Amino acid sequence: MTQLYGHKWTSQHRLYDSEEAERNGVYSEDFMLWARKTRNLSDKDWARGMENIEYRNTEAARNDETSWPPNYAEFLGFCLPAPGSAAHKDFKPLALPDKNAQVRARKSGESELAKMRGMFDL
Repeated sequence: MTQLYGHKWTSQHRLYDSEEAERNGVYSEDFMLWARKTRNLSDKDWARGMENIEYRNTEAARNDETSWPPNYAEFLGFCLPAPGSAAHKDFKPLALPDKNAQVRARKSGESELAKMRGMFDL
């Protein structure tokens, strides 16, 4: 991000809050927040996010606009596959079971169990 945004990034997102924290290896709260929020991203997610940010910056430059660094939530949005893409899959919501179907299945199972018991004289 520093390569893309330079001072805009480093002034907003410091790795350490002070020289003392740096000497003691104590990261800033902002850094730790980003680390927690992005820890489950895959390499593909990171690559997608960086590509989307680069594209956004390129388009901003083409339009003579300035692009600012994303916050962690915006970055997570850049990392997700776009709806409708090959990487995006919608899941059907689970439906509640039909009560009548459950009753019919139970009766059918009891009937089949009775047949099996009859085969073994049980």
